[in-house]
Amino acid sequence: SLAFTRSAFVAKRRNYDQPNWLGVGLAFSTSAALWALLFKQHNEDVMEYERRKEERQHKCTGCS
Repeated sequence: SLAFTRSAFVAKRRNYDQPNWLGVGLAFSTSAALWALLFKQHNEDVMEYERRKEERQHKCTGCS
């Protein structure tokens, strides 16, 4: 009875001569986009830190 069952998965040998360029491109572009967002967010955080640091050091009595 097991000989007549069908599997949802088919075992095939991978062909390394022809890589999946779509998958490779998608992986690299996703990685690059995430790094770009990380650097952008870091720069915004540093700018906000510097702004708040200057704001704390401001000792003007006429402003408050």
